[in-house]
Amino acid sequence: MTKFNASIAAAAAALLLSGNAFAASLQPATGEGPFFNEQPAVASSLQRADVRADASGHMPAAGELNAQADAVQGSAVTRAEVRQQTREAIAHGFRPAAGDA
Repeated sequence: MTKFNASIAAAAAALLLSGNAFAASLQPATGEGPFFNEQPAVASSLQRADVRADASGHMPAAGELNAQADAVQGSAVTRAEVRQQTREAIAHGFRPAAGDA
């Protein structure tokens, strides 16, 4: 029985000590391997002053209620005309999407 316990203890010790060897993955960790999809660096035709001037004209939104709404353009079609066009479309087989289908 002691021989059996000794062999189990030796196997457990071998497993515990070899854990680091089995912990390595097959793929390199992020940033450690080569990047195979490298694209050649493209030089920008813009100068730093041009970029800064453009950025100063488009300041980032800050604060509350800062959104700028687009101007609403009035429609040239009346409500009655829209209803009539809808009726004609339904009469010609067009059905508005409804339900899960």
